[in-house]
Amino acid sequence: MARIRACLVVAVASALAPKPASRAVDRRQLAKSIAGLAGAIAGASAPRANAVVYLDPARYGDQELKNAAIAKCRTRVRDVIAKDPSLACSFFLLALLDGLSYDEKTRRGGPDGMVAASIQLPGRAYAELRDVVDLLQESQRALKRTNALTLADLIALSGAESLAAVGGPEISVQLGRTDNPELLNSIKAVSKGGLKEAQARGIAPAFDVEEAAPSDIVKAFRRSGFTEREAAALLGALAILQGDDVVNAKAVKKEDKGAAKARGKMGRGDKASSNYAIDLYGTNEGTEEASVDKFEGDIDEFYIADAFGSRKEAYGRRVGGASSSVDNFNQIFQDVMADQKKGKKGSTPVESALLLDQNVQIWVQKYAAERLTFLKDLDKSFYRITQVGAQYTGGKYAALLDNKPVKKLSTDR
Repeated sequence: MARIRACLVVAVASALAPKPASRAVDRRQLAKSIAGLAGAIAGASAPRANAVVYLDPARYGDQELKNAAIAKCRTRVRDVIAKDPSLACSFFLLALLDGLSYDEKTRRGGPDGMVAASIQLPGRAYAELRDVVDLLQESQRALKRTNALTLADLIALSGAESLAAVGGPEISVQLGRTDNPELLNSIKAVSKGGLKEAQARGIAPAFDVEEAAPSDIVKAFRRSGFTEREAAALLGALAILQGDDVVNAKAVKKEDKGAAKARGKMGRGDKASSNYAIDLYGTNEGTEEASVDKFEGDIDEFYIADAFGSRKEAYGRRVGGASSSVDNFNQIFQDVMADQKKGKKGSTPVESALLLDQNVQIWVQKYAAERLTFLKDLDKSFYRITQVGAQYTGGKYAALLDNKPVKKLSTDR
């Protein structure tokens, strides 16, 4: 900056210096020179496009309306998973990718909903992720009349609910994220430009979910500042949701309303989904009346959260399966270790990632033997990945919580 100022002084002095009579001072040229240098100074001092996750826990105001909105979102996610258990892993993976967009070195990125743009890429795996984004967008619009949640909050909330829906632990999620203001433009741009455009904007997926390499998965967690302990807990949960016991679990019988929708085509209706309807600025009108507990387009047997029923099924039926129970939710680690003893390296990229790094493998062994330790670590790890890099705003929350990130799980055994 000092150098630029010096250049400006020299340029102005040179322009104002006496000239020979034959060459009069051109005032317009002088004005252009000064304006140009001023613009260079402004450009040099202007901050880069903001990529910080802003989080205000008080943004939704009325607690009852917020709780009602959360309950309806969780119920809808539970209902979708009950009818197609294979989608549970997509909800969870979407939340992980949103959090893994954070770069610990630059302290930029994080769970701000930008994952909805980064997944606008070809391939079946990305199509399945877009399907669940479609569902969350519909929920976002439907809740507008009462208390709409941001897409970033819906992604984090649905990721937690995907675990509970298959018999896993109930995980609390801090709400209050603000969607990235460039989200809508980025969705359109990546839809047209593909991976090159995503890379140019710095929003490419943390790892390629279509052809994920185990080493790339581990690197993604390191880049975002997660310990091997946290990586093992989160990857273990993803492996559970990708397992046959969940994917091939018996689904709730669907009503016959036209042709069945294949994977990668869920929720698209008669019109192709554009993914452009995200309500970033609260301008969309909702389709839900304040006195109605059912979304437009919901099935007739839409489940209403019941505080007097079983807590585990307060938001709808859970998916049943041999390993989809909190009592044996660490079975995946036992299976992975058993495969390793047989010389196998995992049947999926995620399972291979659990065995690729020795430090991660230490925690795989521990979780295989200690189920409660895994459940506890999973709770803390998911909570952290859904708010990593957040900058708190809003009065007392900013004063108490800002610059105090959630602590990492220690790697000490």
